[in-house]
Amino acid sequence: MKTLGISTLIAVSALATNPAVGQTRPATKPTAASTSKTVAAKPAAAKPSPAAAKPAVVAPAAEPAAQATPETTAKAAAPAKTQATGAHTFGKGSMAANLGIGFGLGYGYSLFSGIRSTPALSLSVERGIIDNLGPGVIGVGGMIGYKAYSWKSGDYKGSWKNFLVSARGAYHYNVFDIPKLDTYAGISLGVRVESYSDNYLDREYTREYGGSYVTSGFFLGGRYMFTDNLGAFGEAGYDMSYLKLGLTARF
Repeated sequence: MKTLGISTLIAVSALATNPAVGQTRPATKPTAASTSKTVAAKPAAAKPSPAAAKPAVVAPAAEPAAQATPETTAKAAAPAKTQATGAHTFGKGSMAANLGIGFGLGYGYSLFSGIRSTPALSLSVERGIIDNLGPGVIGVGGMIGYKAYSWKSGDYKGSWKNFLVSARGAYHYNVFDIPKLDTYAGISLGVRVESYSDNYLDREYTREYGGSYVTSGFFLGGRYMFTDNLGAFGEAGYDMSYLKLGLTARF
C-alpha cells in the first residue's frame, strides 16, 4: 500500500513538470485531401466592361448630295475649248500627213505661153510643237514633191522636171469654229532640183542640163477629218502648184 502511494505520487509529479508526457497522438486537423467532400469554388462574377456598357456612337447621317440641275450637267459634259484637246483638233504633239495632187503652174512657168504641166505629187508631214503662242498651235514639218512641165513649138520640144525638198512651218487656228476642221497658214523654204532637156540645136538629139535652186512659198490650208485618223485636205498658195487636194492622216 505504501508502494502504490509512492508510485502515484511520482506519476502526478511527472505530469506536473511535463504536461506533454502521456499524450500518445497529438490532435491534427483534417486536411482537404483526407476529407471525402470538397467544397466547389464559386465562380467569380465578371464585371461588365465600361467600354461595352457605353452605347456605340452613331455617326450622323451624311447630308444628301445636291441634285444636279440640267444646267450644271451640261457644263460638266461640255469639253473645254482648247486647241490641244479633242480627237479632231491639231494640238501640241499631234502628227499629220498630207498626200496630195497639185494643179496649176508654179515657179514662174506661167510666163511661157503654151506650156503644159503634169499634176504635182506631194507628201508632207507635220507635228505640233508649241501651243502657248496666242489661241493657235505652231506646227513644223517637211515636204517632198515632184512636178514636170513640157513645151512644144513646131519641131522644138522642151521638158522640165522638178524635185522639191522643203521645210514648212504653219500656224493652226480654227477660224470657223468647226470641231472637225483644222485651218492653218504657213510658209516653206527648200531646194528645188530642176533638170531640163530640149532639141534646140539638133532636132534629132536632146541636150540636158539643170541645176539646184533655193525656193520659198506660202500656203493657206485646211483639213477636215471624217474619222479620228482619216480626212481630206486642201491648200492654196505658191510653191509646187497653186492648188493641192488630197487625203490627210492623223497619228
